[in-house]
Amino acid sequence: MTQQQLVQEFRTYPKAQKSVIIRQLLRIFEEDLEETEQKVEKELSIKERKAAIDRLRGIAKTENPPMTKEEVREDYYNYLAEKYK
Repeated sequence: MTQQQLVQEFRTYPKAQKSVIIRQLLRIFEEDLEETEQKVEKELSIKERKAAIDRLRGIAKTENPPMTKEEVREDYYNYLAEKYK
């Protein structure tokens, strides 16, 4: 049965029966959401946490030393000067 056929058939039902069907569908949908949340909320083991930390190690490392305050100010000044030319 296609979605369109299902909707057409649903329209033929009396209001009381529609209400029961909708409640059942919502209950099924809520159960599906709870199952999904339980899968997502799985806590990582210590081994998995260590592996994640190892993968992140060195992520912020740069080849050049960080800019000094004066270099940042000068760069920002040049940016604004160019922007509002």
